[in-house]
Amino acid sequence: MSRSTAATLEAPQVEQEQIRYDPLPTLQDFHNSSEMVRCIVGPVGSGKTTAAAWEIAYFLPEFLFREYGIKRTRWIVVRNTYVELRDSTLRTMQYWFPGAFEAPYWSESKMTARVVKEDWEAEILFRSCDRPDHIKKLKSLEITGYWIDESIEVPEEIKNMLKNRIGRFPPKSPEKYGIETTNPPDVEHPTYSQFKWNQPPPGPLSSREPLEGHAGFWQPAGENNRNLPAGYYEELRKAYRDNPDWIDMYIDGKPGVMITGKLVFNNFRRDYHVAKEPIKWTGGELIFGWDNSGNMPACIVLQVVGPQRCQILREYFHDKMNIVDFTNHVVQQVNRDFPGAKDVVHWGDPAGNTQYAKKEGGFTSNAALMADCGVEVGPSEQNFQARIEAVDQMLARIDGVLIDPGCTRLINGFLGGYCYPPNKSLMGEYLPNVLKNKYAHLQDALQYAMVRLFKADLRPDARDPVLNLGNGRDRYDPLGGTGFDPFQWK
Repeated sequence: MSRSTAATLEAPQVEQEQIRYDPLPTLQDFHNSSEMVRCIVGPVGSGKTTAAAWEIAYFLPEFLFREYGIKRTRWIVVRNTYVELRDSTLRTMQYWFPGAFEAPYWSESKMTARVVKEDWEAEILFRSCDRPDHIKKLKSLEITGYWIDESIEVPEEIKNMLKNRIGRFPPKSPEKYGIETTNPPDVEHPTYSQFKWNQPPPGPLSSREPLEGHAGFWQPAGENNRNLPAGYYEELRKAYRDNPDWIDMYIDGKPGVMITGKLVFNNFRRDYHVAKEPIKWTGGELIFGWDNSGNMPACIVLQVVGPQRCQILREYFHDKMNIVDFTNHVVQQVNRDFPGAKDVVHWGDPAGNTQYAKKEGGFTSNAALMADCGVEVGPSEQNFQARIEAVDQMLARIDGVLIDPGCTRLINGFLGGYCYPPNKSLMGEYLPNVLKNKYAHLQDALQYAMVRLFKADLRPDARDPVLNLGNGRDRYDPLGGTGFDPFQWK
């Protein structure tokens, strides 16, 4: 049975403020949808939080009473931290439904409110959940539905658990409800691909099929202008004029990356370093950087197009694959992307040369396993600071680095995914080691290649006993000889 009639109910006037909720077009579509899980994506100040508040505190309880005679419902509102839950989400609820947060309906100790109408009552639980281990807070819940505010900040494990708890109150509930609201996710985030959007999002189309019963509503920029103070977005544009990526995400509603720490590369600018169109391979030498020491391998392919100028052509990665399967996968992709490529050079993590015992006896290393696949990888520079400086100095050069727009994860790493995490013990301080997340592996792969190309004492004109410089190129000769042949793709 459709529940869209819930949205046609007239929102009652809030006497204390003399205001009325009037849904925007995208938000009206959200209210009208009958899918089990619905998500609203929009910039700051777009009204998405207000829409979700009305949905769980009025429209859905009223609909369930009118259609099924259900008088009591229970909802949970989740945000990643208690502070943000209290200072943002909870305040929105208090603004629209003040009576639910007064005695005897509000319990501060239990963080529970109750919206009580003549015919029905909605109990609303407020919880913070920013880590997978918080899942224990949810295991015994029996709820009608949930609302996750700023859902891209909440782990997928928590979302999945919530999906297993909806429709349990009242027992044998006839319908299930899941609501998410968030600022734009990056194109790799599950949210981007899980939902069938009401209109194509302002980013690349996902290659994955959306989940069944998941409807998404992506708000256009400026849709809520009429309800905001005059010049609201203009002032934000002025305040963040030196941060175009923040403007793209939080004002223009484009997919982006949330910056959760201190940026590693402050010289990166997406509008300058990312090509507007796919970059063509010149047919010349290809340089490969590999993060080949763990079970989340990554590979970057670039070409040098002039003195101190390079172009990053491709990224290859997998979130869990052994090095043999990944190497074979890259070989297949390169055969497709760069047909006939012969002149290639490979640099990787020096740890990839570390030997370890094989199950069947003897010793091997990831580099040796890659060599068995036909890829001879030379050990690059281990010093982290040297690698960072090699990349950063190229970003600072005019036309030093240009990245193919298809290198999504690498770009998102530059934008903020690759960062120094905050020190939770010292406000305003950051930990000294870069956060090891999905973005770090491609960044490492890039560093292993670029440090060998552009660090002064490691460039081709620098003498090194293990390098074959006879061709004027920086090649690794694992045998220490002088006749090393470039890798021939199989």
